[in-house]
Amino acid sequence: MSFLEGFVIGLGMIIFIGPVFFLLLNSSFQWGAKAGVAVALGIIVSDIVCVALCYYGLSSFINVEGNRFWIGIVGGLILFILGMNYLLKKASIETDTSLNIKGIQTFFIKGFSVNFFNPFVFAVWISIVQYGKSKYYDQELLLVFLTAVLSGIFTTDLFKVFLSKKLKKFISLKRLTIFFRIAGIILILFSFRLVYLVW
Repeated sequence: MSFLEGFVIGLGMIIFIGPVFFLLLNSSFQWGAKAGVAVALGIIVSDIVCVALCYYGLSSFINVEGNRFWIGIVGGLILFILGMNYLLKKASIETDTSLNIKGIQTFFIKGFSVNFFNPFVFAVWISIVQYGKSKYYDQELLLVFLTAVLSGIFTTDLFKVFLSKKLKKFISLKRLTIFFRIAGIILILFSFRLVYLVW
């Protein structure tokens, strides 16, 4: 029961449209499924780190105003750089085979960084961990619950990659360029909003 509840909660995270959503779609559109999966892996690994920090009681450290401020500043800077990158870069549609190991690592780091340095991701995980602890006193059940939430999130991210792969055949360079410009502007707006909210 704990696994089912956690998995449903994880799947429900698909409604959140944040910076990682656009990063995931952009990476998949331009570089294919391998890039999208690499970003998704970076996101889920950062989520695992967040869960571990919250689980072992470091949420109080994250909640300190000064610490949250600097996490938000770093996150805002990363989002701003990514947004400018999408605004200025020339769109191209590559195949999966064009990605080497170094390229995959780069997308993994992007996914990890954008997700990890977002204070609101920590806020969500603090809430989920606290909910789990209040409902599942047995440590094994709690770990099953949290693992299920992570599994649900990873499933939705892979679904986004799969969906973007299917849509890719309808994407022309002109449409992809427009999509990049829009996504770039959105990421920059996210960066300003993040800095504003932690200021």
